[in-house]
Amino acid sequence: MTPLAQRFSLFSLLRFAAPSIGMMLVIALYTVTDGIFIGRYAGAQALAASNIVYPAINLVFGLSIMLASGGSALVAKNLGEGKQKGAARRFTLITAAGAAGGLLLALFLGIFLEPALRFLGASPAMMPQCLDYLGILLPFFPAAALLPLFNAFYIADGRPMQGFLVSVASGLANALLDYLFLAHLGMGIRGAGLATGLADLLAALIGLLYFSRFSRTLRFSPFHFEPAAMRQACGNGISELVTQLSVGIVTLLFNRITFVWAGENGVAAISVILYAEMLLTSLFMGFTNGVAPVFSYHYGARRQDELIRLLKLSLAAIAAGGVLAFSLSRLTAEPLIRLFLPGGGDVFHLTLAGFLPFSLSFLFVGFNIFAIGFFTALSNGRTSALLSFTRNLAGVVIFLLVLPRLLGLTGVWLAVPAADAAALLLALFCLSAENKTLLRQHRQKAKAALHKACGET
Repeated sequence: MTPLAQRFSLFSLLRFAAPSIGMMLVIALYTVTDGIFIGRYAGAQALAASNIVYPAINLVFGLSIMLASGGSALVAKNLGEGKQKGAARRFTLITAAGAAGGLLLALFLGIFLEPALRFLGASPAMMPQCLDYLGILLPFFPAAALLPLFNAFYIADGRPMQGFLVSVASGLANALLDYLFLAHLGMGIRGAGLATGLADLLAALIGLLYFSRFSRTLRFSPFHFEPAAMRQACGNGISELVTQLSVGIVTLLFNRITFVWAGENGVAAISVILYAEMLLTSLFMGFTNGVAPVFSYHYGARRQDELIRLLKLSLAAIAAGGVLAFSLSRLTAEPLIRLFLPGGGDVFHLTLAGFLPFSLSFLFVGFNIFAIGFFTALSNGRTSALLSFTRNLAGVVIFLLVLPRLLGLTGVWLAVPAADAAALLLALFCLSAENKTLLRQHRQKAKAALHKACGET
């Protein structure tokens, strides 16, 4: 029996999700480690340049995470329905589509590299470093696309620890290569990009080997193009694409607005704050990714009672995680920022002043992340996309355009907490409505079973 079918307690659910939490934490450390080494060994301007490039990198992650979330929900649902051959065939199709998509995005960006960077806001002073960083990453885009896919399918295969171990191995490789290329060889921002690309390649190669020879339930198998399956995977995972594209758009907007209010120092400050946010929110993303296949499995098996119970357990875990993340952000603000900016100075103080109000978002963001993943797991891509759009794009953009006019630079730092608080109201409404629907379906199912039993007697 697949591990997804077990009856989870709060402790066992957290234990099952723990490898995914660790895996997302390590993946976040990929980018954060780059930021630390760039800030320490290449300077604040290079750190700002890496943030300018970030929206372009989000394109490949957006495509991949869309396929990973929607595809793993489809595959886990097939497993719950007992359709193992179909699950393996669709897993192979989705993996191939992810790698091909990464390659096409790399070719497109390679052709229009300088115009794309100018659109993203690269100033003439930062353009050379932006070109170096993105240019070295482009050949590794297909491997980068496979990373979220394999991480999602390790969980669907019932082996979340495998994804964690692969993430640790590639994360250590990234950190060691960062140290070698930047601290010893003085390669600057190019070294950071090369370290990340090689670490992604290592993780992709391990995943290819695992699903070729060692997987429990999912193996690469002959496949053909299935338009319906691809539409379902993309439609169900569209919220994750919206999330990643929204992050890119918001990063672009943050860069432009902070440049207006505080120049290149402001762009460097928001870079550090967004790195820190990525690190702390990875706890919620890891938990959501870890439990999503469990929800998908029970949804496919039509066990509404178990879905309701798991939803309550998950919300309790998210609430505790929100308090933990907020507390950590307050306790570790100064040492966390000093990892990127050890020399102190104006950028350090500007970053610290912004991070403290920004950290209020950690009280709310976990519920929003979980709600988006929950509806994706239940193949309700429309609600998931609505929640993602509201939280990650509409809310942040509105508050980012309005609050600075009222509060100055402080309004920039409060835009994300305000957007998360507003999005939480919609998320709780949708979760409550879904809980009522599941409860009604469970009662109807129990009533039908009772009538059948009475009829047989």
